[in-house]
Amino acid sequence: MKMRKVLTTIICLTISVSDAMAQHKLGDIIEIDGVKAIVWQVDETGEHGCAMGIKPLRGVDDAFFKDKEVDDDNLPVMNNESDGLVNTQALYAFAEKEGIPLSAFPAFEWCKKLGPDWYIPSVKELEGFINFWVGNEQDMDWDIDDETEQALDNERPYYKQINNKMLDAGGISFINGVFTSTINADGKVYVFSFNRNKNTWAFHKRNPTRIGKSMVARAFRKF
Repeated sequence: MKMRKVLTTIICLTISVSDAMAQHKLGDIIEIDGVKAIVWQVDETGEHGCAMGIKPLRGVDDAFFKDKEVDDDNLPVMNNESDGLVNTQALYAFAEKEGIPLSAFPAFEWCKKLGPDWYIPSVKELEGFINFWVGNEQDMDWDIDDETEQALDNERPYYKQINNKMLDAGGISFINGVFTSTINADGKVYVFSFNRNKNTWAFHKRNPTRIGKSMVARAFRKF
């Protein structure tokens, strides 16, 4: 009986190590914390990178924060453009310090329920996902404060393949209205906007009190 327990333990440890060392490639659908996600960034080993949950939070009014419960002149500092985890944790710390329930920040409450390491992406991280989504072989470094619309190349419909892959896995396409966790110096949130009619996209800046039902929260997770 003891030998059987030892063997079972060894097998379980082997599976755990194997999972931890799993190699991934761009576009893989993986599962982290029981959440399905698509790999959009990965290092040369295939073991470390970043993924986006394939199911967003949508159809929620005042998704960034409910202005009736929070003074918009007293928001936490969430100005990190490259690391959304820093912004997300800053909001959690702020809510705890001020005694404000996370329900006042619906997108962040939803994100925290996915697992402790999930977060709302920064503007540069969402820009990185867009580079992957449109199939750029080299990352384009767009000016995030330039609201000029960027045209998608219909001859390289990579973004449609990515959307279909997420749909096939039970998720939702990457579409208009995805907002970031980055708040700029003017107190505005960066939001990805996609114009279906013109097949163009841009980052627009919105007041966090105007993140309504038409906008979407996406969760990222590093692995």
